[in-house]
Amino acid sequence: MELKDLYALMEKFEKSGLSELGYKKDGTEISLKKPSATPSYGPPAYPTAPETHPAPSEAPQAGSGTELIRAPLVGTFYRAPAPDAPPFAEKGDMIKKGKPICILEAMKLMNEFQAEFDLEIVEILVDDGKMVEFGAPLFEVRRI
Repeated sequence: MELKDLYALMEKFEKSGLSELGYKKDGTEISLKKPSATPSYGPPAYPTAPETHPAPSEAPQAGSGTELIRAPLVGTFYRAPAPDAPPFAEKGDMIKKGKPICILEAMKLMNEFQAEFDLEIVEILVDDGKMVEFGAPLFEVRRI
């Protein structure tokens, strides 16, 4: 299933009256669920894209003393809160825990992600406006 087909399916599911949807075909399996009206105490369920594995030489690796921040969901990566606004972070910036570092847009929802610890941005691994898959490396960072 192509990514554009997945997003079309997600959009139609969002507008439908269904609360769950399962799809299987040719080794691709997708499960979509809407949040229930009753409070849930578990982690949020996000739709996932078909799993892909880049070749080892293409996969970004964290350097010595650094770690990768990965995409927690499928979406479009934005470095700034608006097209005319400055980016949340640039290479070399020191970011305090709780400060925003990027936005991932999924199903027309803007999900702002904050630093989980004090960090230095070593490298920004995704271009602004690019689609990312679940688990894709977004930033290489160093804890401070």
